[in-house]
Amino acid sequence: MSELIPAFLVGYLAQRDAARTDAVTTFLTSLTVRELGLVKDAAVMGYVRGTMAPKGEPIPKDRAILAEVVDAALAFPDLYPAVNADPTEER
Repeated sequence: MSELIPAFLVGYLAQRDAARTDAVTTFLTSLTVRELGLVKDAAVMGYVRGTMAPKGEPIPKDRAILAEVVDAALAFPDLYPAVNADPTEER
């Protein structure tokens, strides 16, 4: 496929991809252990719930989504340890 795309554009796209990867890495490494755990738990739960969403159904309001996600995270403490961690522990 790259023979159909000019070399300068392939190089630019590769640079942009590397820059996005670096930005993600920089952000994630700036988080505390607890923050990283919460971001991971939220990302995984969001992905899982998103794949389970019925097609053609309206998307609930943010508050309803938040309640559903927290309820599910609390129901599976082994899968979402950051949500279930003791908030008084050292962060």
